[in-house]
Formats: sequence, structure tokens, C-alpha cells
Amino acid sequence: MMRSVRQLRLVRLVLLTALLTACGGQPQPSPATEAPAAPPVIAQPTSAPQPTAIPQPTVVPSPVPEPTTPPATSLPEPAPVPSPAPEPTIAQSPTIAPSPPPATAPATSFNGTLLFLRNGALWALDSSGERVLADSVLDFVPDADGTQIALVREVERGYDIWVVRRDGSALRQITSDGSELIEATPAWSPDGATLMFAAAAASDPMPNVWPDWALWCAASQVYVLDLASGQRQALARGCDPAVSPDGRRIAYSAPPTARDANIAAGAPTMVNTIRLINRRGENGWNFARADGPDAPAPDTGLLVYGPAWSPDGASVVYHRYVGMQIEVDINLSEIGGSFEGNGRPLAEGAGWLLPARFAPAGRRVAIVEHNYGDARGFGGYDSWSVQVITLDGTRIVDLPQGALAMVGGMAHRLPRAAAAAWSPDGAALAVLLPAGWRADLPQDAPVDPSGAERPGEVWLWQPGAVPATRLISGVDFASPLYWLP
Repeated sequence: MMRSVRQLRLVRLVLLTALLTACGGQPQPSPATEAPAAPPVIAQPTSAPQPTAIPQPTVVPSPVPEPTTPPATSLPEPAPVPSPAPEPTIAQSPTIAPSPPPATAPATSFNGTLLFLRNGALWALDSSGERVLADSVLDFVPDADGTQIALVREVERGYDIWVVRRDGSALRQITSDGSELIEATPAWSPDGATLMFAAAAASDPMPNVWPDWALWCAASQVYVLDLASGQRQALARGCDPAVSPDGRRIAYSAPPTARDANIAAGAPTMVNTIRLINRRGENGWNFARADGPDAPAPDTGLLVYGPAWSPDGASVVYHRYVGMQIEVDINLSEIGGSFEGNGRPLAEGAGWLLPARFAPAGRRVAIVEHNYGDARGFGGYDSWSVQVITLDGTRIVDLPQGALAMVGGMAHRLPRAAAAAWSPDGAALAVLLPAGWRADLPQDAPVDPSGAERPGEVWLWQPGAVPATRLISGVDFASPLYWLP
């Protein structure tokens, strides 16, 4: 029985083996050989396109992949492309935000330091850009080496003298007269140790129109102040002090002494002198005279004013207000030897003239004119101009009173310039022109019919040529300008 069962099992095994052989199952690998069978999944080529799809977003120029790439990563990338364009214009402008339109000339090409007013604050422009030195400034003047700047500041209704260093540090108040006296026109001694200035018992700063200037000067005195000790001394009655290059003498405008019947105010508004004194107020003498409109030449005129020294101290330029002739307020600029006077005509002007600016070498003079009574009815920048005279030679100028021989063989006038400052090398001037100024602006039509006193632009000007380089924008109307080495 046992044997028959074994035989039966053997028969079943033989039959099963034969069946598997017929079905091809004999070569089937065992479970240990199934792992090598997996690598033939050559279906992996279907995953090969995936790496090719990854570089597609980098092919930004292709319009096909753009829809498949996220817009947040592809579309903003072209946007930075224009950003380099504004960057050069920002580099070209020395302005700082929020400032007016950028200047034409890069700050890196500007040599020296230009001082100007913007929004009533004193600013400095140099190769590193712009910076604020002091606020609430009405007028300013640097000392001989440009390390200190004297300011007339309006603080708490007082107009006093302050001093600040060129880098904007050490701002300090020098006078403290409050509303009792209004200081004006500070002038430095060559060593930077003392200041001369005018101060008047008036309600407003010194004006640059007649007869207001005459009334202000009649109420003014010239002072000298030692910075180290703070001691102040009144030198003489008058205004417009100017210190000689050697520091030994002071020229100033004496107050008017006669009344004009055509002026309603009873105070004197005409007849005065330009006087020269030493620093102690002694040894004074009349350098030039204005004895009235009917006085004989050379003393004809209502006033003499605005003295300015030549760099070598040998000459003084001043202005003579002749009075109105044919609806124009006529002025003559005159130059005389600082020890003998005897002024000779140098230039003609209208309205009121600012003190002359000598070029560093002393052979050219720039004079800014404010024709406040322009017969055309123009105002704003249209009533201003600057004239540069070369002192060599002579020329003839036709005036209402006739032809007049002038010192200087060449004169160049730039209309609409409301301020001027010589470059340290004397090759050019920085001039203040209206915003949007162009060389082709017509002279028979106002640049601004409203006559508004808007901020302007400072340009470089070589007399005899056309201003070609704009330095800075947003400069206060009629702001003083100084160009330091």
C-alpha cells in the first residue's frame, strides 16, 4: 500500500514536469533571477524628455516655452533691462532726492566746489555730488581760501551773521541783534580772522532797487568783528563794505545826504560817496562822488555804490546810478586806481548792478545787472543779464547822453543770467539761467510771461560763446554763486 502511493506521486510529478515543459515553463527563472529582469525597462526613454524640458525655461527668446514657464520668473527678467538706462542719468546728476531734474554734466567732471541756494538753504556741489551746509540762508560769502563761509541767516525773525565750515560743520552764530538790526553783505579779511558787514535798523533785508537801497543804506553802519574775541566795532555810517586783498583798507558806500523831490519819503535818497578807510576807520577819503543829476562830470549822478577790489588791490570798480533817462534807469560801472581814484567808465547797465566780480587774473570783470524797471514790462529772468568786460583796450558806447569812451576793448553780454561766478582758473563762469533755457530763445519775447521768480539752472559759460553745459537745476532765483578751488 505504501509503495503504491509512492508510485502514484511519482507518476503525478512526471506528468506535471511534462506539462510545464510543453508550456515553455522550464526556462522560467527562479525568483532569484527576477531582479535582473527589471533593468530591461527601457521604457525609461519616456523620462528622458523630462531633462530636455528643464532647459526650456532658459530659452527665453523662444516664444514657445514662454507659456509653459511661470510668468513670475520669466516676464520680470526683461524689466531690469531698462533699469541701466536711468542709472547713468542718476550718475550724471550730482543731485540727491528729492531734487530737480538731473544736470547735464556728470558730477565727476566738475572741479572745485560750487556754492548756491536751494529752497533757502546753502548747498555745495562738488565731484562727489551735492550736500546741504545750512538752512534759512539769505546771503553768503566764503573767505579767501574757501574754508569758512559767512552767512546771513533768518532765524526767529532775526537777520544775523553766522559762520559754517566748507564741509557743513561748526555752524555758529556770530551776531545776535535779532530784529533790532538787519545784517547784510559780509566781507572777509584775507586771513579769515575778522568780518566786515553792514547792519541797519530796518524791517527788511537790503534791497537791490532804487530808492529802497538808498533808504536802507542811510539807516546802516559798517562794522568790523573779530571772530576770536567776538568784539565788534562800528567803523562808519554806510553799507557795501569791501576789503582790500592785503586786508589793510576798506571801501564802502557812504549814506545818501540829499532828498529827491520826486520821492514821497522824506529820507535822503541821493548824493553820496565811495570812501576808503583803514581797518580802524581812520584816514578816510572820498574815492568817488555822486553830487546829483545836475552836477558836472565826472561827479554827475544820484548815487555811487557797490565797490569791488581787483585781485592785486591796485583798482576798485564801483557803479554810478545816473538816474532815469528815456524810461531807463541808467548806470555806469567805473574803475579807478585805489590810491588816486579818478574813475573811468567801464560798462553801462540798467536798473541796479551787483558788485563786480574780477576774474582771478584780474583782466576781466563780470557785472550782473537787475533791470527791475524794464521798459518792455518784462520780469523774472528777463530783467537780468551778466556782462563780461576785458580790460585791455577801449571801445565807444552810445548812451542817451551821447557816445562815451569805455575802458575795455571787448564786452560780452548774456541775457537772462541772474548770477555769475568765475571758475577758479578764470576760464569760464557759472551762470544762473531760467529752467529750460536754450540758446535759441527769442530776445523780444519773455521766457515766462508771468515774470515769476522760479528756480533756475546753473550753466557753464565761456564769454564769447554759448553756454553749453548745464551743471545743476533747482537753484533759487537770483541766488548768489561762488566757485571755490
